[in-house]
Amino acid sequence: MAERLAGKYAVVTGAASGMGKAIALAYLQEGAKIVAVDVNETRLAELSEEVKELGLSDNCIITKGDITVDEDCAAAIKLCVDSYGTLNVLSHNAGISDDFTTVEDLRNEDWDRLIRINLTGSMKITRAALQYLVPNEIESSIVMITSNAAFESATGGPAYCASKAGANALMKAIAFEYGRIGIRCNSICPGPVLTNITDSAPVRNKKGVEIHSGSGYNQDSWKWTGGIIGMPEDIAPLSVYLASDESKFVNGSSVVIDSGVCLSR
Repeated sequence: MAERLAGKYAVVTGAASGMGKAIALAYLQEGAKIVAVDVNETRLAELSEEVKELGLSDNCIITKGDITVDEDCAAAIKLCVDSYGTLNVLSHNAGISDDFTTVEDLRNEDWDRLIRINLTGSMKITRAALQYLVPNEIESSIVMITSNAAFESATGGPAYCASKAGANALMKAIAFEYGRIGIRCNSICPGPVLTNITDSAPVRNKKGVEIHSGSGYNQDSWKWTGGIIGMPEDIAPLSVYLASDESKFVNGSSVVIDSGVCLSR
């Protein structure tokens, strides 16, 4: 254990699976104390067992919470502060995918759900953190997982791409406004990573999938990278870096980590 995050007290959303889980475990192994938040109680229980096996249970509080609910966001921040005395890192990873429905067929309720979770949820949990960080004048780091879909729109359906582009814009607004008082905000924009995010849209729109499968992303970019797909553990080290004091000069950056998918365009 390198203790790169010693003295860091973090709320980690989406912590029960995928990149959020890998980041939660990496933070713990680097010396942070965390509050792990997710809506999935079954997966939270599995995370609890893994943390116990690592002997790090004393540094991890696990709680159910929904980032789209104001009260849950406030409760997660309060739990961290009450338990550890402060908060100085927010690692926001929770999100869902769409089903590749094209704009002409997109239903209002599907668009609203993606925006509510991926964009509005990002605002709500970050707002809750800022409402503690700003008045207490705490130098801190906010790290958001967005997606290379914010730049490479063929990597997802239109609702997903729009929500992730919006989250990146939100990140920059936060970085600009609060960087001057020592609160940094950056985003990690992964490409194809093997997670369970597709569980949020298990049935794919046939027309959208056909368009997607013919896109440059799949036929050119994917082949150009050798068909490489990332694992959650490939993303976690970057989140550790951005949460640590090593990245004190990094603010307002959208870091694409996708094996060159966007580069190949």
